[in-house]
Amino acid sequence: MDAMAAASRFAGLPVLALALSIAGAASADKLLFSGEHAIKFSHNGVIKQVAASGTGVAIANGAGGGSSLNTLQLTRPFASIDKTTFATTPGVGIDEIRFQHVRIHPALAGPGGHPGVFAPILVAAKGMSLTRSTLPAAGTIRLCNLSGCNGSVAVKLTQTMAGVAIGPGVGGTFMATANTGPTMVTVMGHPWTVNTTTVSYRNKTGGIATFMSAGTAKGPLGMTGTTLDVTKGGMGGTLQLVSGIQTTCAGCNGNNSPSGQITRLTINFAPEPGLLLLLGAGAIGVALLGRTRARS
Repeated sequence: MDAMAAASRFAGLPVLALALSIAGAASADKLLFSGEHAIKFSHNGVIKQVAASGTGVAIANGAGGGSSLNTLQLTRPFASIDKTTFATTPGVGIDEIRFQHVRIHPALAGPGGHPGVFAPILVAAKGMSLTRSTLPAAGTIRLCNLSGCNGSVAVKLTQTMAGVAIGPGVGGTFMATANTGPTMVTVMGHPWTVNTTTVSYRNKTGGIATFMSAGTAKGPLGMTGTTLDVTKGGMGGTLQLVSGIQTTCAGCNGNNSPSGQITRLTINFAPEPGLLLLLGAGAIGVALLGRTRARS
């Protein structure tokens, strides 16, 4: 390698170093993510799960910046669940459960306002609680008995009281009744958490059992709260939020009261788009500067 070639190569390093230093100091505002919306539930005493995948953009930490994930805001629905599960043993209890366009609903505020905002995430992931955790649900879960879905109970998840959301993902209780007959479902929702939530259900033998699911907030190397820290493996990592729902049903039969459900949002962050653009610009700058100096 001659002196001019060596000089041209090393002359570009300050440009890349500057790009890296600016990128490292940049506050992560909007982050791309891929995610899964899943519901684990009991159906005639059998534990089942439905899920859907999607993508979106989340706002992290707002104007506060910082390298730890402290505040996250989801501003629009993603990963709508449209699934149907059938009874393991037909002819007993609920014959099928239809999940119809079930999704999160960030536009509907709960009792604490700030819909779709979660904070303080790092503190909660270390054993405390989220103080902002309102993310209502939308869509319908239809419980179809032996007479068919025409006489079913349609549990419409978007419920309000005095203009404020209640139920799944928020907290509070509401009721849903069948189109025909005396069947009535009572739904008690809970806010989201990054810790563990537990629900109870009646199992196949008629006894009361429980199942649980845990949330998490980890960076790309598995370190708690380091989602936004470029010094610990680069931006990325996973945030998992869980919310328990407890239902009772008069007239459902088939070991369906009580019945537990846990909704789980798993959000996998991609590197910040601005960071990738900045690093790309730095690399292009290195190449162009090296080519210019080589020609001269």
